[in-house]
Amino acid sequence: MNNMEGSFFSHINTDMNLVQNNHHVVYQLNPDKGQGTASVYSVIPGVEVIIFNFQASHYMPTIHPNLNILELNHCHEGRAECKMKDGCLQYIGEGDLFMNTMNNHSNCIEFPLEYYKGINITIDLDKFTGQLSEYLPDSPIDVPDLVNRFFLNDECFFIQAKEDIQNIFSGMYSIPLEARNTYYRLKVLEILIYLYYFDTAKEQQNKFYVRQEVDIIKQIKKMMTEQFEQRFTIDELARQYCISPTALKATFKGVYGVSIGVYMKEYRIRKAACMLLKTQESIGDIASAVGYKSQSKFGAAFKEMYKISPLEYRSKYDIK
Repeated sequence: MNNMEGSFFSHINTDMNLVQNNHHVVYQLNPDKGQGTASVYSVIPGVEVIIFNFQASHYMPTIHPNLNILELNHCHEGRAECKMKDGCLQYIGEGDLFMNTMNNHSNCIEFPLEYYKGINITIDLDKFTGQLSEYLPDSPIDVPDLVNRFFLNDECFFIQAKEDIQNIFSGMYSIPLEARNTYYRLKVLEILIYLYYFDTAKEQQNKFYVRQEVDIIKQIKKMMTEQFEQRFTIDELARQYCISPTALKATFKGVYGVSIGVYMKEYRIRKAACMLLKTQESIGDIASAVGYKSQSKFGAAFKEMYKISPLEYRSKYDIK
């Protein structure tokens, strides 16, 4: 019997299953303006580990009809904006762990950096609760009580990136394929033990952002990246978009994970790297085109990001 039959993910309509066996299916997803895959592992009856890998701006998840499902979302690379059923916007950055039930699912997931890799663990509480004693016979864990404790004040819970979380999840991305089902089974149990002893009162919850301010920030980011050769001050942007400088800086970092200055610096350098390989323009002209008046400052910024000079980068990667 195929253990993937009736799985949490099997109801999704996809164009192609790239890989399939008794314990593992890779789905080719079809997000707008990009591509994505979901590698699904059925590790315990009622429990699946899904590795998501996106190069896209957003994705519309299919909502499972069973609401009594716990989701654990760990971000490995990139950033995700989850628009939850209750109307809040939740941002998950690298190393963060976000928990929710299907009672408060995400209707739309955006990727502000246009890429994302992470792990989603789904636990069907109806199927799994009675089996935990089989895997942890001496454990005091009561899964429904654990869920109630985390969602006592809200229908989602956010744990900021910390070493404990990193230690649990880091190996899940690199373990050899043939060992994953066994390894993931152990990791799911480890995560439940960790959450059972986790002090929810000490974890400050992430700030929720006003949707109107988030929309303004996205307009500002779009304008700046379309006119990346220009440089704008915080005060100029605040006046132009009728938002306070404090709210502008705080919300931008909340959405994109870094300050405006850092974001635009990295954006300009990535644009310059592309120009180095696709054009024959001089280093000085490229520096000027991406908003650097000083070629030396451009060279220093480029080397800080890519660890080699612009000239070395062109020589190394220009296949022509």
